[in-house]
Amino acid sequence: MPLNTQIIRNGEPLKLHWGDFHIAAMALAASFEVGEGPIGDPTKIYADELHVHPYMGFPITRRIAFMLSDYGALSKTPLNEGRYTLKHTHTFTDLTDGEMLELLPGDELVAYRSF
Repeated sequence: MPLNTQIIRNGEPLKLHWGDFHIAAMALAASFEVGEGPIGDPTKIYADELHVHPYMGFPITRRIAFMLSDYGALSKTPLNEGRYTLKHTHTFTDLTDGEMLELLPGDELVAYRSF
């Protein structure tokens, strides 16, 4: 079952070179806002492994990206409902290649499985 993902901004999908980093960023942003579940608290993600730098955004390691792109992990986030609209700004950095992704209030995060 393929995972279909989009970030809708101002009615248009963002054009990204999609990878598990983007899926992880979506899952983290929605979970941080809701504040529930195993990844609802940003301070518990890394347990002192990394520290968030204000100019860098929240770091996403290869391990975290791989873990959060799994169907089982996504089912424990607000994305399990298929859609979530952000209320706050969230910035993430892919530690494998330095890509930064800024998610904005009003961005609609879409994730669903197709059969």
